[in-house]
Amino acid sequence: MHQGIAATVSGTAEYAAKHRELVYRSFGNSGLVVSEAGFGGYRVDVSVAEHRQALEYAVRSGINLIDTSANYTDGGSERLVGVVLSDMIKCGEIDREQVVVVTKAGYLQGENLALSRQRKMQRQAFPDLVEYDEGMEHCIHPVFLEDQLTRSLQRLQLERIDCFLLHNPEYYLRWAAHKLFNQAAAKNEFLRRIRLAFAYLESEVRAGRIGCYGISSNTFNKEETDYDHTSFAAIWQIACEISSQHHFQVIEMPMNLLEPEALTRINQPGEKSVLSLAAEKRLGVLINRPLNAIVNDRLVRLAENVYKKSAAREATAFGARVSQIDPDWQVSSLSRLALRALRSTVGISSVLVGMRQINYVDEVLSELALPCEKKSRLESWQRIAGAWEAGR
Repeated sequence: MHQGIAATVSGTAEYAAKHRELVYRSFGNSGLVVSEAGFGGYRVDVSVAEHRQALEYAVRSGINLIDTSANYTDGGSERLVGVVLSDMIKCGEIDREQVVVVTKAGYLQGENLALSRQRKMQRQAFPDLVEYDEGMEHCIHPVFLEDQLTRSLQRLQLERIDCFLLHNPEYYLRWAAHKLFNQAAAKNEFLRRIRLAFAYLESEVRAGRIGCYGISSNTFNKEETDYDHTSFAAIWQIACEISSQHHFQVIEMPMNLLEPEALTRINQPGEKSVLSLAAEKRLGVLINRPLNAIVNDRLVRLAENVYKKSAAREATAFGARVSQIDPDWQVSSLSRLALRALRSTVGISSVLVGMRQINYVDEVLSELALPCEKKSRLESWQRIAGAWEAGR
């Protein structure tokens, strides 16, 4: 089996052909195809055998998108991905060209925070460092990104990362808001930092260390007037100004049954939502937090099995009401409904799901094996709020 250094058009197509029971979607305009659900690496660690078994099983079974970050379990998530892929490639179970690996950089916690403190003592602090609070800093300056990319490649045991994302760059805006900076000035500074990062990432594409780049942000879906709103349109313009052949190809953001704003909120030019504009620009769109909604600063889990007694009944009743909204959404559980609604919506490339156990992988695979047509579904998403309020 030929072993390349990155995911390829032919490699991902070959992988999809081996798993005809599942559906694969275009990863933006890259030509790659990815499974409708990706392995979310947020809470997995190389030291946990169960996590390793789950990732191996997912890749064997048709999941060819893996999303991780330098910040997840302080590098342990990337190390897990590196060990599993390396072993599976060596054993001939998979080809490197068949699997799309996404990672991110931006946070300084744990090992990165210790590194930052050491550099400060040596009077070599990372430029444009955001000292957000005592236990966490943030940075997207090229000096930091170069350091992080090198470390991520080592932990992942890869020669090239398929997609490298700036991880929640809006932390600069949140810090600026706390400092009472002028909002317009803060927005301009934010975009300056994005431009600097994108110019650097283009150089890494040319160097062959990454295939493409993008942004993972929790505030793409916010109102334009919100201080920490990440403007997709403004960022797209920056990428186009840097190069007509730019490699800004992916965004990642939250969306779920209780947070539909990526589709329903008009916050982009031309009366568009961020999801519709990203689809128009043919970007790959990854959705995170499909089962974990934040409502009025409170976490709401979109799965019946995490609740007891009356809360369990409320969750079941909510799922039943939502399943009646769209004829294609009539499934057996709330968690599967949450995945069905997203994977059936036009513009979404893949939904990132936490699959820390083999039984979690099985539940995802059982949903992905059922056919479901891609549609706009805007009206269906708009009606979900009423289904939630009906049970309050």
